[in-house]
Amino acid sequence: MKKLLVRVVLPLVAGGALLAGCTSTQGGTASPAQSPSAGEPSSPESSSSGGGGTESITDPCSLLEPGDLTGYGEFRPPENETLGGARVCSYQKKTASASDKGMVVGANVRDNASVDQVRDTGRGVVDKEINGRKAKESLDGVAPGCTLGLAVGDSSRVDVAVTAVESSEEACQIAEAVAKAAVEPRLPKG
Repeated sequence: MKKLLVRVVLPLVAGGALLAGCTSTQGGTASPAQSPSAGEPSSPESSSSGGGGTESITDPCSLLEPGDLTGYGEFRPPENETLGGARVCSYQKKTASASDKGMVVGANVRDNASVDQVRDTGRGVVDKEINGRKAKESLDGVAPGCTLGLAVGDSSRVDVAVTAVESSEEACQIAEAVAKAAVEPRLPKG
């Protein structure tokens, strides 16, 4: 019974921790977007952070593939969904018993949240650079986890999130390694 409870509760806790690091709020009043008048050219968004935005990323699982995680164990097929305004691709590590070390790794595409909006989840936000791209890292202060936000344009980002590991420090080491080797090289360049 105890093993069954751990198998049911662990994925729920890991998913909750993944979601907790993936929300952002922005103050202000919502208003409808105005389209350009006839004859006025529309101007594409420019970026000094690498790429013009995340619009070209149609599938978050194109940023993180099963082969990218082989050094960390065997993972279940990816879950591809929309959570908290982000398009998410997450992989949960397979475990054979309750004593096995678990892990959830995800790539979260945020079309309307800049890297400067990475949330402090209890232990501060640290400026980083991943393969020359502006990034911000947030260690989770409640559950072991880490979110590493990578700038994609001026107003969007992709987060590499790692949860359900031994410590937030370990989660950030894994997030940085996965970001450098797999996710960042697949992001739009600019």
